[in-house]
Amino acid sequence: MIEYRLTLAGCDCAVAEWNPSGSILVFALHGWLDNLASFETLVEFMPDIRLVAVDFPGHGHSQHIPDGYAYHFIDGLYLIDDLAVHFNQSKINILGHSMGGAISTLFASSQINKVSGLVLIESVGPLTATPKETIDLMAKAVKQRALLVDKRKPVYPDFELALLARAEASMIKKELVMPIVERALTNVDGGYTWRADPRLRVVSPVRMSEDQLKQTLSLIKAPVLLIEGDNGFIKQYSELEMRKEHISHLQVTVLEGGHHIHLEQPETCGLKIQNFFNSIGQN
Repeated sequence: MIEYRLTLAGCDCAVAEWNPSGSILVFALHGWLDNLASFETLVEFMPDIRLVAVDFPGHGHSQHIPDGYAYHFIDGLYLIDDLAVHFNQSKINILGHSMGGAISTLFASSQINKVSGLVLIESVGPLTATPKETIDLMAKAVKQRALLVDKRKPVYPDFELALLARAEASMIKKELVMPIVERALTNVDGGYTWRADPRLRVVSPVRMSEDQLKQTLSLIKAPVLLIEGDNGFIKQYSELEMRKEHISHLQVTVLEGGHHIHLEQPETCGLKIQNFFNSIGQN
């Protein structure tokens, strides 16, 4: 792995690259409160893929945004576009898990001539809200932001307790989530705490409606591979299942596992991802 830093969407971001001699460049975008180590175990099963993964702002080893500002989901569009510019790519391939997949769908629909192929892991677009829910979200966001003033990050006396806490929260075996946890922690007096910016936990005050999102998904022209777990988020919510109908060139693979199916079945997922990008042609 090669690790370096790039300014993306105005933020100093940590970037990791695997298989630099790979013939197909793919940008990998992780989920909420995860980090780029989310894709580490896939790499050995994708030898043709030059994988470039990013810690989103406020995550992993990337910089936190300045005090007084808030994280906006939609800013991920600029991050992806800045990646394409930095690597001098007129068309890109994207691999996104959860939040990373959600922002990738918006990029692929709004920048239809810039995306060659898209792999989504446990993601069919971002969270949505009704008009009434939007007002409630605004009120909740303001309240949560105010409460951060007196809130302190948890401190774990040893790594194992932090690992167990994250494994339980993600409902996954601790050994599978270990790479993410190792990158997510930092040493403090008396133990370990999370690197992630607490502001990431403030709910987004504005979301698209479900109808808006479905129309947006219908604009995606690039081929899309969706990998989901039979016990993941998509299978639990009927509205997520219904979104699939609005993506024109969609292939769906359902594997045994949960929301982090790529950690549970890295070989199967890695091979399917490589085969997909090989099938649509090199970037």
